[in-house]
Amino acid sequence: MGGGDGGKNLIPINIEDEMRRSYLDYAMSVIIGRALPDVRDGLKPVHRRILYGMHELGLHYNRPTRKCAKITGDVMGKYHPHGNAAIYDALVRMAQPFSLRYPLIDGQGNFGSVDGDPPAAERYTEARLARIAGAMLDDIDKDTVDFRPNYDEQETEPEVLPARIPNLLINGSEGIAVGMASKIPPHNLTEIVDACIMLIQNPATPLAKIAEVVQGPDFPTGALILGREGIGEYFKSGRGTVKMRAKAAIEKMAKDREAIVVTEIPYQVNKARLVATIAELVNDKKLEGISDVRDESDREGYRVVVELKRGEQAEVVLNNLYKLTQMQVNFGVIMLSIVNGQPRELGIVDVLKRFIDHRIDVVRRRTDYLLRKAREREHLLIGFQRALNNLDAVIMLIRESKTPREAREALMNFITPAEAKEYAKLVDADPRGPRFTERQAQAIIELQLQRLTGMEQQKILDELAEIQGRINEYLEILGSEKVLRALIVKELKEVQKDFGDGRRTQIVEDTGEIQLEDLVQMEDVAVTVTRGGYLKRTAVDTYRRQTRGGKGRIGMSTRAEDVVEHLIVASTHAYLLIFTNKGRVYWLKIYAIPDAGTTGKGKHASGLINLQPDETPTAFLPVKEFVPGKFIVLVTKQGTIKKCELTEFDNPLSRGIIAIGLEEGDELLGARLTDGSNYIFLASHEGMACRFAEKDVRAMGRPAFGVRGMELDEGDYLVGMEVVDKDGLILSISENGYGKRTPLEDYRLTARGRKGVINMKTTPRIGKVVGILSVREDSDIMIITKQGQIIRIASGEIRQAGRSTQGVRLVNCDAGDQVAAAGLIPEAEVVENGQEDLPLQ
Repeated sequence: MGGGDGGKNLIPINIEDEMRRSYLDYAMSVIIGRALPDVRDGLKPVHRRILYGMHELGLHYNRPTRKCAKITGDVMGKYHPHGNAAIYDALVRMAQPFSLRYPLIDGQGNFGSVDGDPPAAERYTEARLARIAGAMLDDIDKDTVDFRPNYDEQETEPEVLPARIPNLLINGSEGIAVGMASKIPPHNLTEIVDACIMLIQNPATPLAKIAEVVQGPDFPTGALILGREGIGEYFKSGRGTVKMRAKAAIEKMAKDREAIVVTEIPYQVNKARLVATIAELVNDKKLEGISDVRDESDREGYRVVVELKRGEQAEVVLNNLYKLTQMQVNFGVIMLSIVNGQPRELGIVDVLKRFIDHRIDVVRRRTDYLLRKAREREHLLIGFQRALNNLDAVIMLIRESKTPREAREALMNFITPAEAKEYAKLVDADPRGPRFTERQAQAIIELQLQRLTGMEQQKILDELAEIQGRINEYLEILGSEKVLRALIVKELKEVQKDFGDGRRTQIVEDTGEIQLEDLVQMEDVAVTVTRGGYLKRTAVDTYRRQTRGGKGRIGMSTRAEDVVEHLIVASTHAYLLIFTNKGRVYWLKIYAIPDAGTTGKGKHASGLINLQPDETPTAFLPVKEFVPGKFIVLVTKQGTIKKCELTEFDNPLSRGIIAIGLEEGDELLGARLTDGSNYIFLASHEGMACRFAEKDVRAMGRPAFGVRGMELDEGDYLVGMEVVDKDGLILSISENGYGKRTPLEDYRLTARGRKGVINMKTTPRIGKVVGILSVREDSDIMIITKQGQIIRIASGEIRQAGRSTQGVRLVNCDAGDQVAAAGLIPEAEVVENGQEDLPLQ
């Protein structure tokens, strides 16, 4: 304990109490003095001091600019002793057209950019007040607001600006205080003024009517707002979340490519960082389908071009951009401001009413001030009028006086006999009578002789009449709330006329999470899968039906070592269940497979689903809906069969799930949908087939291994499975392009697990069996060769043949080429054409 008094004057206090009290003082200092805007003028102290300091320097919109270093130095020295960096940052923001909807400062030089570029140093830049800033400072010299001493009590500064415009709403504000934060979006001046006028004329106007006038935020960078739910929330309570989205369009590029062109970005999004983020996501393989991204913005506006790879669905890529980048962000609104010295959250109606109350107070104080000044001037003019009426006597009295003081006293005692007689008749008259007051006498002495000419005398009389008319106007304003409000409305309309403009931000319907099905046309497509694992889709109607034996058209470009193995025809809106050699299953929407055209290569399966190491797709099943009462039948190459309920696969997981347990060396071959009441038809590579009732295979859980479906000779393996009814037709296709249709009844019904019967005679000319299909008379078949040739033929053109026959030529394969796969086109539209090799362009 120090001190000469031995610590007798020290008072012990609780440190918790002291910390609480001191921290509260600090918090209130930050809240009131730095971080939060005043509800009346929408400004924080630093912004208010900058505007007032520039006003005091005479830096109005029609005057030359001055160095920002001069401005910040003046503001710091007189009003804001917190360092010129903070002052300059605040000044810069008020000059940025991408930060403020209506910039209050007109900057000259580099004041930063939407790309996050920093402004030039304050010694290089210059500034002056913007024209609209005049509306913030108008009448500040007319006793409209209270002033207080500055930090060293050498100057005075306004506690608030008169503010003819509702700046808090039109420019918004953002600040982080202690334990609270404010984030107010900008709005359109025209709409806000209309709302103010509605409330001035009818203070009981409901929020619903205000919401009809004020659509919502209007950001300086434009862009889109999704939905009105968040707007309605903060209009009512002061808090809400507004969804912002970049404005983008899809443009056609050269070589059948498309590009997404972004022309407006969400508020406060850094454009350069947005472009970099897109490029980063593309490089990290998190954003697919993009070949290039570049910024083509110039002084005409923003233009970010995202070029797509050929065949990519532009709407799908755009949706992913919204999900993964700042092309779509949320603006969390917190309408927190200082109200009567306390932080309060207000809805939009309350904010407007506080501004209107401020304007009423400002206009009333201004009118009081003007009335005082008018009455003071009237008092002098009445003295001038009396002096002119007695001009000769007044001049003589002044000439006879030895000093100005003597002349003033003489005038103050001057009265004519006629005036004295007239004044004596008045009841309760001033004992001094109509004599000049000291102010009048002094003004008469100082009056220039030229004012005594006849013309000047008339001017004095005209001015007196004008002043008295204005006094009556001021008295009417102060005496009538209705007249006062009408004047405020008139001034607001003037502001609206001078500075009002159209909306920049468009409000569109929020349909919630974008469903990609809504962006993709529903159509049947042919999905091909190569041995190398590349998938692509092509519209089914790309291929016309051809006569049996045609060569077809080029269906895809493949490397010499890569051949087509699977062909699936399904709707773009269906799921494709992808079964792998490891017995797992993955889900993929058909539309997510790239449309690579007839000659494109497509995309590798590993780029579409999350395959595990050493895992390759082996079977594919299109499914529209996962409904009860349906089953999936799975079969392996070694003849194992298994049946599961379809609903066991109704929960898509990106990591996949187990579909069937496999013995070592076995792999999944095929998968089919069934209702449980049909027949199973299995066919082998060596030309054998087995038919048995589906009820012979009981439903099992997903991890089960299954049961024996068909007994196979050594070296033989299954090439296909079909689920058919008793009246079906089986189309068998050989590797050399031969095929035949055989009624199902030609195949003897056996028990599950038997060797079966001969299905097709396999000879060197015919080749081994590569696939089977269950067809009808009106079915359309699509066949693809290993070298990528595709042919589409009608089932009815293929003659029916017995079980153990060779069939007829379906595809005329080139030398060295063989059939790789075949698929059925469901409910295909028949396009009759008598010519071979005629593609649909």
